Formats: sequence, structure tokens, C-alpha cells
Amino acid sequence: MAIFAPIPSLGYFYCDGFCACGRFRPRRRLYFEIDSDPVGLRFYVLRGNLLLRIPVALHAAHRTANLYPAHKIAFGVEFVYTFIGIILIHMKNIDGVEVFLLRSFAALMAQRSVSRAADTLNTSQPAVSKALARLRNLFEDPLLIRAHGRMVPTDRALELDDPVRRILADLATVIESPRSVDPQTARITFRLTAPETVEHLILPRLIAHLEKTAPGVRVEARHPSRDQALRWLETGEIDFRLGWLERPPQALHSAILYRDRLVCLARKDHPEIDGRISLEQYLSLPHARLEVAPHGMSGRAIDRAVAKLGHKLRISLVVQNYGTVLHTVARSNLIATVSERMLKSSAPHLGLQVLDPPLRLPETRINMFWHQRTHKDSRHRWFRQQISAIAREL
Repeated sequence: MAIFAPIPSLGYFYCDGFCACGRFRPRRRLYFEIDSDPVGLRFYVLRGNLLLRIPVALHAAHRTANLYPAHKIAFGVEFVYTFIGIILIHMKNIDGVEVFLLRSFAALMAQRSVSRAADTLNTSQPAVSKALARLRNLFEDPLLIRAHGRMVPTDRALELDDPVRRILADLATVIESPRSVDPQTARITFRLTAPETVEHLILPRLIAHLEKTAPGVRVEARHPSRDQALRWLETGEIDFRLGWLERPPQALHSAILYRDRLVCLARKDHPEIDGRISLEQYLSLPHARLEVAPHGMSGRAIDRAVAKLGHKLRISLVVQNYGTVLHTVARSNLIATVSERMLKSSAPHLGLQVLDPPLRLPETRINMFWHQRTHKDSRHRWFRQQISAIAREL
């Protein structure tokens, strides 16, 4: 734990503490310096001391060094020492390390592509390539190499991945200060992932609401990824995950949005189905399914229920779009198992039978998930309230 005494008039803090590698760091100075970069927070090791370069925007909010909240400075000192300890383990030279390098590393590990990492960071490809070159030099390791048309991480990169993501999450906590939200003037972008069915139910209503109450708020929806979602939440690539999880990670908070059930679909003039479907028909007839379904909760729940009976569904069509499933069922003898809420407006128009499934399927529980690092952020709290209000109206 860092112990420090503020000397704001001189623009630095004295601090004692242990770094993560176990070395004691006595009476070191943590210097503050205003950076011309409007947003980027950077820190360096300079002649044996720590230099924290504060962006103009952050400095303007607090005006002088002695107005920075004491608990955030204390946490910041400890965080910097932790960072130094991790870096000392993996490389010999820590002069010139900056946050952009760590953000570039996290984006490259997540995207495995320089161009996609640049898009994530909202910067140019040359800037990310330059950052990768510097990272390779600092860590004395290739970190990511090309193989089979994509970038593959080395063992050293995989070893560094979790510590770097934790550092970035901790740094976000250090520099964030409480911010009130004025919906009429706010200029904020929120990023989320959601299955197509949830996106269809929530986003049109949410955007219509925001148009009237918070016209400057922007929403970006990303295709869900079960493998990447937690990483995206940890690194701030997304703010929320909407969907159904049986065992959410402990680092996530959640709120129930709505409950749904799975129903069967068949066209009204189906030659074998008229008003009800038997288990034998359900198991023998060909099914249409979304591409994401085997990896999503609903698809796994259906397959588990069928497997308990000692059977496997006959999947004849796998598509990428929910609407394609509905239109295909309406024009063929294929059947499908889908969310009931999605059918309220489309089933009558397409001439579909909505049937109770002939086997026991679990209730669908759609939740909103967010990471601990944004739990107390006033902007995120406000946006969570908006999504919850929309869900209550469904």
C-alpha cells in the first residue's frame, strides 16, 4: 500500500510503497505535468521518478494538482507501482512506457488485426503498427506474428494479456471522476452487444426515446461473442452486454430486462401440423435455425432438452438473419423454435402457426450486464435506467 504526503505547490507527491515484483520503492516522487494531448493520460519513469502527464481536459476539470481527490491519487500511486512491477518482470527498459502502448496491445490481442485494432482505438493503422514495433522492442518479443492470414499471439503475449487488461481497467477507475448527466446536452456513445432478437425489441424503442430526451447520445450495437464479451467489458470496448447467461462472471453486475419463452413455428397450411405439434413431429421434421443459435443460450437449451430424450434435431437450414428464418418457415415445410416476443407482429402477417413446444424448455431470461469498473459511473447508471424503462414497456 502506498504511503504519501501531498506537496501540491511543487506539483508532485512523495510516496513509499512496494511494487508487484516485491521491491521496496522509498520516498519516490510522482510528478504531475499538463500534457498538450487533450485526452490521453500518460505516465513515464523519468530519472528514477514517476511522471504522470495529465491531459488538458482532465486538468481543466480539476484546475490544480491539490484539487485531485486524495483517494484517487493514493490509488493511482499504488496502481503505477503495480504497473512498474509487472513491466520489470517482463522487460529490461521501462523508460517511455505510455498508456497508448498498453491500449494498443489490448486492442491487438482482442482483434488480432492491426486495421481492426486501429478502428477500435479510433486511430490510424500506422500509429498502431508503430506502437506494436515499440512494444516488441520493450518486451524483447515478437508478441504477435502472422500465421494463416491472421496475427497469432506468442506465449509472452498471452502471459501479458490479463495483467495489461487489469491495468487498463484500474487506470479507468483512477482517472474517472463523478459526472452528472444532462440528457439534453450530453454527447456520449454507449456500446453494447445483443442477440438479434433482443436488439430488435429494445433498440428501436430506445432510440425513439433518446431522440426526444437525449439527442446527443449515440448507441453502437455489436454482434455478440460469447468468447470475447467479458474481455470487451473489461477493456471498455463495450459498455453493456444484453442477453441470456446461465452463469455470468462474478466481475459483472446485472439487471433483469424481461422474460420470454420459446415457441414452435410452422406455416398455416403445413401438411402435417394443424394447431399442435407432437414430439415425434418435432424430432423428425426439418428445422431452420439462426447461425448463432448453437452458441447462444436458447440454442444450447433446446439441444440439451432434445439430448435428454436421446435424440438430435434435424437442422436443414442455418441462416444469419432472424427474418430469414420466419420467411423460410412461412414458405416451406421447415419448422423453427424461436422467441415468442418476436412473433407478436410478424406471425399473423406471414401466416404462421405459433405452437407450444412438445418438450420442456427453460424460460428465457434476458438480462443487462455491465462491469464492476462502470458500476458507479453516473453516465452508465443513467443509461441503465433508460434501458430498464424501455424493457418494462415491452
